[in-house]
Amino acid sequence: MLPEVPVSAWSVDNSRSAWISRGVLVLILLVQAGLSYRLDGSAFPQEAKFLTSDGTLSGLVSGAGLAGARTLSLAWALGATALLFGATRLLFNARAGLAAAAMYSVLESTAFTGRYASAHSLSLFLLAAALWLLARTRQSTPAAVLVAAPFAALAPFAAYAAALYLPSLTVLAVLTAYRFRGVGAFVRGALFAAATGALCFVGVRLNGTPSGWNAHGTDSALSLLKESAQWGGIVLLVAVIGAVGFVRRARMGEMPWAEGSAPGAVRRASLGLTLCATALLAPLYQAYLGNGSSLHIHVGFGLLFAVPMAGLGISRMMGAHFRYPQIGIMIYVAALVVGMAQTQDLYRPPDSAGMIAALRGVVTEKGAKGSYLSDDPEISAYYLRTRTDPGQWHQAGRGSALASAVKKGSYDAVVLRTASVPAELRGSGTYRLLAVVRSADKDSGQAPYRIWVKR
Repeated sequence: MLPEVPVSAWSVDNSRSAWISRGVLVLILLVQAGLSYRLDGSAFPQEAKFLTSDGTLSGLVSGAGLAGARTLSLAWALGATALLFGATRLLFNARAGLAAAAMYSVLESTAFTGRYASAHSLSLFLLAAALWLLARTRQSTPAAVLVAAPFAALAPFAAYAAALYLPSLTVLAVLTAYRFRGVGAFVRGALFAAATGALCFVGVRLNGTPSGWNAHGTDSALSLLKESAQWGGIVLLVAVIGAVGFVRRARMGEMPWAEGSAPGAVRRASLGLTLCATALLAPLYQAYLGNGSSLHIHVGFGLLFAVPMAGLGISRMMGAHFRYPQIGIMIYVAALVVGMAQTQDLYRPPDSAGMIAALRGVVTEKGAKGSYLSDDPEISAYYLRTRTDPGQWHQAGRGSALASAVKKGSYDAVVLRTASVPAELRGSGTYRLLAVVRSADKDSGQAPYRIWVKR
């Protein structure tokens, strides 16, 4: 006599399934850590600028050096993924949470920020914490939402791109609680918006407006949207599939244990639309500005919101009792391969080791009185920080600006990353060529560093 088969092999209130979920999450985080840690190289200019700036956060991090700062970024990135799993589990179920975490962990933006010494990963962590707290307090009194406000308010001061997502968090504060609180959910949303706005106002008064959020550029809007689709298209497509399925049916066979009333169709549609549309905010805004600066990172901010719906979509496509696991595996492998290829292509910091070695003797001789012109002043200032001050390094221009600097001879050394000698320095009687330093990676496509010193 065969024993009775349980309704579901994946029970939501079972301690065994909880430990299984945690174990799978740990494996996902290990894969994410490996994808980030495989990236290596010298500092990016923005990393060097962050580590040598006068900000409070950068001052705390700079003591650990580039390796320590990158390790801290990885810790924040892993924390964001874990919080994303928690938020998705609360909104939907554990299976959707694991699928969401798996998809997010292999994205190009996730791997990049996990190995990038900046405050971007901290900002993502703060947004993920706010999202998790909104889900965690959805059945509590409206005032409980105030615990999420400080995390949301701090995020834009870590990375200005996070400001785009504060309205989405406000909408989610309402949608996540409406099923349980009814009209009280709007009070909850108002409290969250007021508290977050007040904290942001205080932050602006104390530290000023975060720079860079409205800088216009000349990049093609069409090319920026195309690149955004390449970086996040897979996740957004799966998220849309999940949203459509969620609108059509509140529950499917993957949740046979679920009981009680399901959320209404309007709320389901609103939640799906909010989560999916949020992924488009950064691409559309930066396309409007014509500024592609750090877009490959900012895309990940929006995908943080779309991934929960993508996780639900994968869970639905696999069916009850993992009837079609090959679908989830194929989507994950496709996202993994694409993410690895994109990250390897984008994560190309300048190979500055040879240039720094050639300059070390020059700056040692000049000491604190030296003045230097460079294409990468932040990198030189960081690696030579024990011998020079950041104020001794200046950004090099081209054309008339470079010609004027060469003619005046006001700099003790000129360091340019260029494939050929600029006309302004050919036959110069003021400067002589000290060294031409090429990248150790011949396939990098990096132009060599050319170093001139004053005669």
